[in-house]
Amino acid sequence: MRVDEALGRAQSWFLSRTRRTARFQEFSEAGLLRGLNFSARQERFAMLSRLADAGVSTPRLVKASAEGRLAHLVMREALTPRGPKYTLEEIASLAGLPLDDVERWFRAMGRGVASRTEPDYGDADLRLAQVLIEYRQIGLDETGLFAAARILGRNLWAMADAVESLTNLRLSAAGDDSEVAVRLASEVTRLAQFQADILAHLVATRLASSTLTDEGVPSRDLAVGFADLVGFTSLGEVAEPTELAELAEQLDRLTTESIEPPVRFVKTVGDAVMLISSDPNALARTISRIFGAARADGLPPLHAGIAWGPALPRAGDWIGRTVNLASRIAATAKRDTIYLDEAMYAHLDPKSFSCEPAGQFALKGYDGARPLYRLREG
Repeated sequence: MRVDEALGRAQSWFLSRTRRTARFQEFSEAGLLRGLNFSARQERFAMLSRLADAGVSTPRLVKASAEGRLAHLVMREALTPRGPKYTLEEIASLAGLPLDDVERWFRAMGRGVASRTEPDYGDADLRLAQVLIEYRQIGLDETGLFAAARILGRNLWAMADAVESLTNLRLSAAGDDSEVAVRLASEVTRLAQFQADILAHLVATRLASSTLTDEGVPSRDLAVGFADLVGFTSLGEVAEPTELAELAEQLDRLTTESIEPPVRFVKTVGDAVMLISSDPNALARTISRIFGAARADGLPPLHAGIAWGPALPRAGDWIGRTVNLASRIAATAKRDTIYLDEAMYAHLDPKSFSCEPAGQFALKGYDGARPLYRLREG
């Protein structure tokens, strides 16, 4: 028995060494180990072998090496689920859904559909299709369901872009250290779980605080504010796109760092940020704080507009005349100024804020001149 075991181990070792030698020769002939010292060659060989074991072909390895993206490939393979592969048609059949419904659902969720007949999908995709059936079974409104899915899909792509930018820098510095790529893949997976937990918490918080109209749609009076960089359009004619992106990113960062509940950062629109709050005083303080932070950070001057009135949530955004009015007021405001409509002015605590009439203004899309007020920072 011991002789058989020893023989089996010897055969296994021999086959392993033979496979390793053949693979080393293949990689060498492909130029994948050229110009490396012993230590670097061993690290590169380990990384290449890991990818080859995952099914990556030598021509694909050569292409990734030429582009300096071997570590990126390791991370991608680490994030790619293992298991059976299905076509979209097979997913639809196994889930018991019309093919068009599956494709529409996947596109809404940001999954993307390149082909209906290629085996590009795994068990997680099958589960995603089955979830659509479960959502329908509990009676969720179909239009609202797909609207929510589109919001999630768009934001998932935005999050993926942000994570990609972050990890690209580290992967480029990692060289042939495949362990860095694997660790980053693990952290991306962990981040996704954190985001799922945060989403659940936010939904629970929103459900607890919502007031409903007779139609079942959350509706309330809110302070809505827009702030943006003065002269950003003109700056775009002379500045590099990367410079413009950095300015917009700075404003995004300063806004995120300045807000506190109940103020919410709804979105960015080019160089503008949109915020809402059920507390008009809190929003006025926040926008004043953003102005101060922008000056301290060396950003170009800002101008802002705030209005008070009814607004409705729609597909992750807020709509209504108050939103439109706040945007028009921001466009009217002079540099380094925060303008308020009359309703917002009336709702501010006079003990906490100092305001003065700014004049009568004709706002685009509105009849007649409207009185606006200038909020003094402080």
